[in-house]
Amino acid sequence: MSESRSPTPTAARKFTSQPTPTPEDTTSCNAQTKRLILEVCCETLADVLAAEACGADRIELCSALDIGGLTPSLGLLLATRSAVSLPMWVMIRPRGGDFVYSTDEADVMVRDIELCRGAEPAGFVFGVLHPDGRVNRDICRRLLDACGNIPAVFHRAFDRTPALTEAIGAVTELGFRRILTSGREPTAAAGARTIARVRDCAAGLVEVLPCGQVRAENLEQLLRTTGCDQFHGSFSEVVPVGTEEGYRGYGQRMRVSREQVAAARIELNRLAELLATEGNNRRRLAHK
Repeated sequence: MSESRSPTPTAARKFTSQPTPTPEDTTSCNAQTKRLILEVCCETLADVLAAEACGADRIELCSALDIGGLTPSLGLLLATRSAVSLPMWVMIRPRGGDFVYSTDEADVMVRDIELCRGAEPAGFVFGVLHPDGRVNRDICRRLLDACGNIPAVFHRAFDRTPALTEAIGAVTELGFRRILTSGREPTAAAGARTIARVRDCAAGLVEVLPCGQVRAENLEQLLRTTGCDQFHGSFSEVVPVGTEEGYRGYGQRMRVSREQVAAARIELNRLAELLATEGNNRRRLAHK
């Protein structure tokens, strides 16, 4: 999408129930096996390259993951768009801390979206709340209008809202494509039952993306409990550094772990095949 394309009015932003759109919705060599989507959160070009090489389907691009992720630089977005073909979803968050933004902060968020639109990302990721924790529809509408036809995810600010069903209604009515949630718990595994409830309440009108310490080891539990077919994680590990003076006095840096992403991809492929087999078995039994 070019920078000159006119924004779509928020009232027209309605997404019908559907699988994750291409190129994210893909199948394996077995036509009956639906691919389970793996989204990896990245903050450097090296992270993005590692995620792509190890089987990620989609990238959430941000900076400052140590404080939950902030808006990445335009330079990083342009570099990643040139280097890989994976769908790139861009975090729009002007600062750390809460998700209650002033008018000036909202202006910055709109400008960031306008600048990033020229790089044609697959989507944007943001969330805005009122001081009482309810979804701030007015600022969200401004941001969605700035997105134009590019879809948006309502991020984990969702987990700070006081009333789950009201928040789902607001996010759906505004026209967000997807909700990122850990089920109001520190991890997706702990919040899996709530994530399932969110998915049931969403009734296919908005996608639900589990997040929070997602790993290969808990993917089957998350899949079985939540019913979701896409998963989000940072899959991070500590960056080893040298002992020279130039490295001293700084905190740990993190990076995407190739091993963790590859393990998650292998597990999702196994689960996809298992689901296909179970579905075939149910169909055979139904015809007996």
